[in-house]
Amino acid sequence: MTENKEKDESNNEKPKISVTDRRHWVGKIDDEEIDDDKDLDKRYPSFVEKLKLEAEEKDKRLREYIAAYKTKTNETDELRQRLQRENEARLEQIKANFFQKLIPIIDNLRRALEAANNDSDASSLKKGIEMTLSQFLQELESHGVTKIEAVGRPFDPKTDEVLLSVETDDPEKENQVLEELEPGYMLKDKLLKAVKVKVAKLKAPSHNS
Repeated sequence: MTENKEKDESNNEKPKISVTDRRHWVGKIDDEEIDDDKDLDKRYPSFVEKLKLEAEEKDKRLREYIAAYKTKTNETDELRQRLQRENEARLEQIKANFFQKLIPIIDNLRRALEAANNDSDASSLKKGIEMTLSQFLQELESHGVTKIEAVGRPFDPKTDEVLLSVETDDPEKENQVLEELEPGYMLKDKLLKAVKVKVAKLKAPSHNS
């Protein structure tokens, strides 16, 4: 009887069950040695760190572009200043050359005035003035200044200014320049001074009854 009871108790014991977890990630973290968060960040860069690196790279490139732009701007400013100095020096030289050529003309005018004071002969004064005027006109022509020729051609409002008009019976002379009252000058294609002229106007027909 006792033996049967012991057998029943031994049969009632719960069987021992052993479960093995075969998931591949289980237990790996325990096997790795991680000292601190910084070490983890070094091994596994975060998204924020990637953005930071990209921002630093872009900032570096921006600084390089700004430095290059400043260098280029400084070079451009230096070039512009140098060209301005050269142009000013060239202009001063042109002015000096021009006035240097005018000095002999002034000297001739002074000599003509002295001759007029010492000589009562008007012909010598006239001759001196004519020579000075001719010399002055030649100097102007050498710099591209030309006298406008107007007499005998139709009136041109681009270069002419009417001071007087006279009537004419000849239709062919209508609006023609009859006389130059004051000379005009051109510098190549640029008008320096309009020529003042006398122009013919066709006489209006009379209505005599």
